[in-house]
Amino acid sequence: MTRARDDLEALRDPALRSTPLEAESSAQGAASGPVEPGPEPATIAAAVPAPSARSGAEEPRRAPVEPTGAAEPAVPSTLGPSQVAARARGDESLDRERYERYAMPASDLPAANVLAFRGDSSGVLATVRRAVQSVTRDPARHRRRLPKSRFDAIRSLPELAMALDYAVARMRPEIAPPPEVTERLDALYEALRPTLAAAEVCFPRGIVPETYGIVRRALVAGDPASAAATITNLILDRWGHVQNRISITKDEVTRVNATAKWLLTNTRPPERLDSRDIRDRLWSLLRERYEQLRAIAQEVSGDDSREYAPERLAD
Repeated sequence: MTRARDDLEALRDPALRSTPLEAESSAQGAASGPVEPGPEPATIAAAVPAPSARSGAEEPRRAPVEPTGAAEPAVPSTLGPSQVAARARGDESLDRERYERYAMPASDLPAANVLAFRGDSSGVLATVRRAVQSVTRDPARHRRRLPKSRFDAIRSLPELAMALDYAVARMRPEIAPPPEVTERLDALYEALRPTLAAAEVCFPRGIVPETYGIVRRALVAGDPASAAATITNLILDRWGHVQNRISITKDEVTRVNATAKWLLTNTRPPERLDSRDIRDRLWSLLRERYEQLRAIAQEVSGDDSREYAPERLAD
């Protein structure tokens, strides 16, 4: 209980509760200091005649003074909640940056630990947001800061859920692929993960880091055909060294290799875009970190935590 309370104290710290993008913006604002007001427009004394000269004569009209850049007041940088929400939904570059920030570590998960996602990504996002807000709502129940590694994992949960939603809702072909392409993509989706799991047993990542680097980048890009062709080429090239240790047959590896090369030859990357593998990896990473949040919620709230941090994120 003491550790959970200590954990929760950090989550209420306003400086730590912000997202990475907000924290960076706040840090830059603090470093720059308060904004000095611009100089006021100088009074043009020459344009105003002396009182003695105005007697009996009409005062000449002064031409309007064009405002200068220095005289304009500073524009506030703070946006309202509705503006922030609209910007977050509409800024493709920020959404893509967030997706890639979490897709890269997700692509590094061992294939044997990846679980298939079968739920509603928007519902998962809503549940995660509610759970994080509920767990951090009581600042009096903890005293010291959460260790950085655990804090970062919990704080990033909503953004990780947004990356999952991006992979599900946004990474799709603009035009539905023809049946022969869909059929091969489906076959590749079913075969790629067992193939990668078998390869990871026979070829540790430290031995062939370049190969796994190509595979990871292909998965993040939603191009399982490139990932499958790369890993099956490695297996076939060194089959004589691994045939007695690998858990799949040579015929299976050859079939996956042929399917991947057909897609690479007959389609362009946008036509074979398939985010299902990286979607499953993001989901697996989210589940892993969500369990840490649930453990803290359970220690603090007991059975009441099930109302805002349910055991199942998706059906």
